[in-house]
Amino acid sequence: MFSQPRVLLISSDEAETSDLKAILSEHVVLRSVRELPEFGNHLEGGGYDAVFCGWSFHRGTWSDALRQVQQRNPDLPVIIFCRTGGEREWVEVLEAGGFDLLAAPYQKPTVLALLDRAVDS
Repeated sequence: MFSQPRVLLISSDEAETSDLKAILSEHVVLRSVRELPEFGNHLEGGGYDAVFCGWSFHRGTWSDALRQVQQRNPDLPVIIFCRTGGEREWVEVLEAGGFDLLAAPYQKPTVLALLDRAVDS
């Protein structure tokens, strides 16, 4: 029996994440949180195959979330997503230890291919 990947998503911007959530929810077991303390609580429970993290969210940023992941589960891939992102932001994410940067618009083939690469890593 095939099991779906478990994904933890952190973002407080519902407008930014609605398309991404729609794509992911068809293909993964998705848990969505809005704040860093709640995010940390879910990381403690473990069992996730990947993290999708908004550029910024209520009381935190992607780099705050990435540090928490690196401390608790350094092998867990973290995909940062944002409305706009260019080469500078992509390099910043990779240098910090993020898996990749996903910029809007979020298209199903791109999102799923990135998720597959992350889970396979």
